[in-house]
Amino acid sequence: MIHNTAVVLAGDIGGTNARFVLFVDGVYQPETFHAIPVADYSDLADVVEAYLQKVGKHAIDQAAFSVASTADYRDEINLTNAELRFSISGLRRRFSLRRAKVVNDFTAAALGVISLSDDSLYQLHQGAEDHNGPRAVIGPGTGLGVSGLLHTGEYWLPLQGQGGHVTMGAQDDRELVILKQMVSEFGHVSAERYLSGTGIVNVYESICAVEKSPLVYQRAEQISSAAIDGSCPICSEVMNLFCKYLGVVSGDLAVTLGSTGGIYLAGGIVPKLGDFFIESGFLDNLHNKGRFSEFVAAMPVWLVTGGEPALYGAYNSLAAYYDQLGHADGVA
Repeated sequence: MIHNTAVVLAGDIGGTNARFVLFVDGVYQPETFHAIPVADYSDLADVVEAYLQKVGKHAIDQAAFSVASTADYRDEINLTNAELRFSISGLRRRFSLRRAKVVNDFTAAALGVISLSDDSLYQLHQGAEDHNGPRAVIGPGTGLGVSGLLHTGEYWLPLQGQGGHVTMGAQDDRELVILKQMVSEFGHVSAERYLSGTGIVNVYESICAVEKSPLVYQRAEQISSAAIDGSCPICSEVMNLFCKYLGVVSGDLAVTLGSTGGIYLAGGIVPKLGDFFIESGFLDNLHNKGRFSEFVAAMPVWLVTGGEPALYGAYNSLAAYYDQLGHADGVA
């Protein structure tokens, strides 16, 4: 565990916003939560400094960050979907940190899922939960995050990978036409090219190119709003494909992990879609796995609606690492 009296800064560093909160004596301090847009920054240390100016100059003892990047054992880290970069050792020096721990954002989101209360989850499908079974965690936001949890018998072990970059396919002629247009633009078409904020714009622009229609919208939130209110048929097709493909890719993850412990949808996009998503073809496509359809249909499905799982997960990763070191100092 982390020593009492420690002030720990937890950060979830995404391609659009960096979210921060302080844990004091191991307790989440909700009044210190702030989100800061990262577009105007090139170094995470400057974003941290801006956050500390907002909450008052706390003496931070340790820090834990979830980042939209591979977050392996390198000291220098660049974000996948933003121009933000930082040095772990540089953060330690600038803020006099005893320890700084960095994990992939969806590794942290997976760890954070186990800390969420029931009021931060909405059950989309009941299924039959295996409490110690593997759990799948997937979520579209600025990018597409993918992770999972495996129970070792003593604790939950998060998986760190880049499942958002698996190759996408098509299931009918219309989807094949759209995919070919995407291939002409990107070459390799990953799941993230469809299932993310930028992905929504990609698909919209591809359908407009196929239909030789003018580009009316430039942002994902404009496209999703026009789909929800029914004012744009192309936007409706885009968002129906989004929900369908999220079901397809989530089902792929579920059969790969054997996630009898459940499937968790995180990320910033899905909760904003409301009834459009709930009434979409997401579940039908999630369960459409041929001979394994019944297997997947038995898995419960939750939508993460709050609780900032990546912040809890970043903190949990630091606490777990602290235990492994036997409270010794060192660089994570």
